[in-house]
Amino acid sequence: MLHSSVIALALITAPAPAAQPNDPFDVDDTRLEFVVSGGTVRWYRVFVPSDVAPGERLPVIVCFHGGGGNATGAIQSYGIGEEARERRWIALFPEGTGPFGGPPLFRRQSWNGGDCCGYAQRNDVDDVRFFADMLAKLEVTEPADLASVFVTGMSNGAVMTYRIAVDRPDLVRAIAPVAGALETTLPAEPIPLLAIHGALDSYVPVAGGPGPNGNGYPFASQRETIRPFLAVNGAGPLELITAQGSARIYAARGTTGAATWVFTALDGGHTWPGSDGLSIDPDEPVHADVPATALMFDFFELQR
Repeated sequence: MLHSSVIALALITAPAPAAQPNDPFDVDDTRLEFVVSGGTVRWYRVFVPSDVAPGERLPVIVCFHGGGGNATGAIQSYGIGEEARERRWIALFPEGTGPFGGPPLFRRQSWNGGDCCGYAQRNDVDDVRFFADMLAKLEVTEPADLASVFVTGMSNGAVMTYRIAVDRPDLVRAIAPVAGALETTLPAEPIPLLAIHGALDSYVPVAGGPGPNGNGYPFASQRETIRPFLAVNGAGPLELITAQGSARIYAARGTTGAATWVFTALDGGHTWPGSDGLSIDPDEPVHADVPATALMFDFFELQR
């Protein structure tokens, strides 16, 4: 049994930190900021804890919204802001691009994750450069520790998360994509990965392909997505470390020091496990046994 299994079981069964019930996190807890990237104005929302001591540097989590969505939807749906506030992290919620992207609408936005998706991919938007430029500004304007940057995202945002890990591993400490697939070149450098996916996902099927709902894009399978990270992380086989309700969590320790974890929600669809936010499809079931947000923050804390 892996040593990490003991840690993981303790993290999952222990009560997760929670935001104050009478103080919900919302868009008003963030600031709308911009950076000029490649000659284009790009937007993002940022949350910074209010009690930062002089000289203190805080870890950063970046959350990419799903395709067709925006930062506001990500803030309201996944609990990233609540968790960042409780743990005293900086949280970034970038805005993608699209035909109605940017202020005031921020609608129908997407990310260029390589071979996917939508407006951003068709117009060859340099979202990797935007990510780097956003962090460069953050280092100047906020008390951010750029040695502790962690990335997550949902669906198209997860595809973008994988691309950041492949193209700019020097900027990222670890990633935790949700309901996405690797749609770019293979990773060349080790990076800790927590891959989160629903077994009933109809939009990005576990087995790959366009899915029975006919969304049209032939996504890579989860096996094709995760195997390159196992290889580059020098990892052995994945071992089951936790079974809690319909949650199955596997882990493999890498010889490079980069861990590879896989969280499969057996009863989950194309949704964020534990989320009570809006779904792109009400027919996609939401897993409830192990919330993804608390788990990913726990995983990120282990990589610091």
